[in-house]
Amino acid sequence: MKAASKNYRVLVLGLDGATFDLMLPWVEQGYLPTLGKLLGDGAWSQLSSTIPPHTPCAWSSFMTGMNPGKHGLFNFSELASDSYDHRFVNASSRHGESLWGNLSRNGRRVGVTNVPMTFPPEEVNGFLISGLDAPHEKSRFTYPHSIQDDLRAERIDYQIDLQHMGNMNTDSRRDKCLQELCRMETRRTKAHNFLSQKYPSDFEMLVYTATDRVQHHFWHYMDPDHDLYDERAAERYGNAIRDVYIHLDGLIAETLARQDENTIVMTMSDHGFGPTSNVRVRLNQALAHKGLLSFSGSRVGRVRQAFGALLDRMLRSTLSDGMKRRLAASLPGLRSWFENLDEASIDWNKTRAFTNEVYRTCPAIWLNREGQLPEGVVKDVDAEAVLGAIEKCLKELRDPKTGTPVISNVYRAAEVYHGPYASTSPELIPSWWEDGFLLEQSDPAGTSDEAVERTDVIREGVDFVGSHRLEGIFSITGGPARNGLEFSGAHITDVAPTVLYLMGLPIPEDMDGRPLLDALDPEYVSNNPPRYGEGAPRAEADDNTSKEEAAFSDQESELVEQRLKSLGYL
Repeated sequence: MKAASKNYRVLVLGLDGATFDLMLPWVEQGYLPTLGKLLGDGAWSQLSSTIPPHTPCAWSSFMTGMNPGKHGLFNFSELASDSYDHRFVNASSRHGESLWGNLSRNGRRVGVTNVPMTFPPEEVNGFLISGLDAPHEKSRFTYPHSIQDDLRAERIDYQIDLQHMGNMNTDSRRDKCLQELCRMETRRTKAHNFLSQKYPSDFEMLVYTATDRVQHHFWHYMDPDHDLYDERAAERYGNAIRDVYIHLDGLIAETLARQDENTIVMTMSDHGFGPTSNVRVRLNQALAHKGLLSFSGSRVGRVRQAFGALLDRMLRSTLSDGMKRRLAASLPGLRSWFENLDEASIDWNKTRAFTNEVYRTCPAIWLNREGQLPEGVVKDVDAEAVLGAIEKCLKELRDPKTGTPVISNVYRAAEVYHGPYASTSPELIPSWWEDGFLLEQSDPAGTSDEAVERTDVIREGVDFVGSHRLEGIFSITGGPARNGLEFSGAHITDVAPTVLYLMGLPIPEDMDGRPLLDALDPEYVSNNPPRYGEGAPRAEADDNTSKEEAAFSDQESELVEQRLKSLGYL
């Protein structure tokens, strides 16, 4: 029998976007000995992500154990109140208590590095380094702020994320990107391990993002079946993704080397990964064809919009990030002009549904509801009919080459979310993660009237060649974890309650997830049944920082936007 214990330490290793489709063959071939040992010595399962399997909602569901309808984050931005404008979100927009907030409240020490959607950093019993949504390295992206001085004293040049993936249009730039991805993760590991030794903890978490970044931009080099496979370039970059996994496998070994026998190790990803197609969809144009959306303005205005969209794509794919920042600083109205081009071309009084086509990788559709939006026209009594018309419109879209449907499923928010914030979500989510298409900006000027097109050209740093899938990875090793077991049914909301269970703490009843008991020794579970209790009071769970104080400033929004554009999300 494995002895009962309430004192396990837990280490969670996040591999953003990691997929067993790649990992398992590489483990079998001997390329990933560290990850292979974790799988062989423990229990593992695919880990279902949120719908959609997108960074903000997935990582937020992990850290709260809740579906997006309870924590309220669905994308990198949200509709501003009573407006058609979008604003970037961060951790201050999240509802519900984080895993490390719960642990800190219960007297456990924590050390958390680079989990996305953790800026501004909350006060914890230990340290926290914010992830992707932190604006820049000079912001207060750590708690306590003094650990930035600790890192500088150790000459650790910590980097939040890569800054120039937006102009990878030469081999030398691609080579530099791959080198800097590995260098960034090496620094991140060094920083986390140094701080963890200086500030010992009961719970550690370290997230690597290089897996996600390299898969987004290099998938087509290794996949001969990819629509945009480049046989010549494959000779140079065909192993780029594998080599990043290999590099991270070595870094993980360094972190594992300082763990004791009382440490349980979990590995996880927020979603899986797979190839995109070369299909591009203009959703607003498709809605306009069915009379669900109306473009406004004169033909001159529409030509202006089309020209602006073309100019925006050109600048994004050719200028370095530094050049973009200098241009934005010298022409402060330019960003606002670009952002409002698409919205300005819509006649809201004649529009029943719309999408924000700036977010190319995670399309979602809102109804222009009366009473909710400034010029809303859809009455509640008519909403069901409009939703049905949109679903029919989207499912009728066809690939111009194959004639097959472009969108296989359309998910209704009311069917996949529940909770007090479900009503703030978009109402329909096309199945982009199942179908592999990307969103393209509509062309109300009429230079291209097609809602669906194919492209044979990669706009480097703008187009993704790989994107998210629903099934990520999960493994658990050490303590009462079963050895060499493949199980099923794990969901991303299950990880946090599993951590709390193994650390001897009650699981909040408002969590949607449940501890993954199938992965654990049955006798241990029998001797230690899960305990449930109330979570933190809502006000305490939501009030880590004043929302007004924590909201992004205009300058911070600009920096976050540049990062997301550089990575290809916008």
